[in-house]
Amino acid sequence: MRILVFGGSGFLGSRLVPMLAGRGHEVMAPRSAEVDLLNPVPERDDFRGIDAVIHAAAIYGGMPFDIEHQAHVLASNTRINLNVFELCRRIRPGKLVTIGSACSYPGYVDHDLCENDFFQGPLHSTVECHGFSKLWMVAAHRAYRATYGLAGVHLVPANLYGPGDVYQLERSHVVAALIKRYTDAVSNGGTVELMGDGSPVRELLYIDDLAELIIRSVERLEHEDVPINAGTGKGHQIRQLASVIAEQTGFRGATRWNPEMANGAPRKVMDVTRMQQLLGPFEPIPLEAGIARTLEWYLPRKEAADLRA
Repeated sequence: MRILVFGGSGFLGSRLVPMLAGRGHEVMAPRSAEVDLLNPVPERDDFRGIDAVIHAAAIYGGMPFDIEHQAHVLASNTRINLNVFELCRRIRPGKLVTIGSACSYPGYVDHDLCENDFFQGPLHSTVECHGFSKLWMVAAHRAYRATYGLAGVHLVPANLYGPGDVYQLERSHVVAALIKRYTDAVSNGGTVELMGDGSPVRELLYIDDLAELIIRSVERLEHEDVPINAGTGKGHQIRQLASVIAEQTGFRGATRWNPEMANGAPRKVMDVTRMQQLLGPFEPIPLEAGIARTLEWYLPRKEAADLRA
C-alpha cells in the first residue's frame, strides 16, 4: 500500500513509519518544513493514488501544558485537523486514519470508557481544549463521509509512553515526566515531588503497541462510523506507576505528593472489546516490561532526550 503519514517524525510517527516500511508498505512522511499543516496543504503529484493517510500530527503536552496553553492547543490542532481532512477531500485516498485521545471522552465518569460514551458529557476541565480538538475529528469523519464519501477510522489511544517521547517537564506526559524526575533525583540526590495525591488511575500503552494497532487498522479496516479504543483495558494508579519507575531507576529517596496541585480526572480506563473484535487478538507489553524498554532507550540518551521539544 502507498501510505502518507503526517507527524512521521514525532513520538508516534518515528516508531510507526519504520514498522510500516517493515511490513512492505511504501511510506511518505513529509516533515513540517515541507508540509505546514497549519496552512492549507497544496496538492502534489505524489499525493495522488494514496491508499491511506495516517494523521498523527498534533500540538500536545501533559496536563500542565494543556492548562497553560489552552487557546494555542485548541486553535493549532483544529487548523491542523481541518487541513488534513480538506486535503483528503481533494486527493481522495482509500481511507484516512486519525489518532485521537482518551481526553476527548467525558471527564466525569466512573466506569470504563466505551465508544458510545462520546458526546455524552463534558470533558474534564484540565484537558478540555486538547480533548475537544480530538473530539472534532470524530464529527469530521461523519461529516466528510456523508458529504464526500471519505472513508476513515478514528483510533483513541490510552496514555502513551516509550522511546522517543518528550521528556521536557513542561510538555511531557505522565510516564516521561516521572522518568525524568526520578532519573534526575538519582543523579542529583534529593526528594521527588509529584503533582496531586497519586490516586488517579490511568491506562498506559507502549508506543509500539499503538503503532501495531494503527497498522492493523490500515490493513484490515475500510471504514468505521464509530471510533475504536486503542489500549490495554487495564488501569494503574499514578502512585503505583511512580513506585515502578522509582524501583527501576534505582531511586532510594523520598517521594512527596502535593495534593494542592491538580489530580486531573480520577479515572481514565477504556473498554477495548470493540478493538479486539475488529483488530484481532492483542497482547500489549506489560507495564513493567514497557518501562524497562523505555529506560533502556532513555538512559544512554538522557541529555539529548531531555532537550527534545
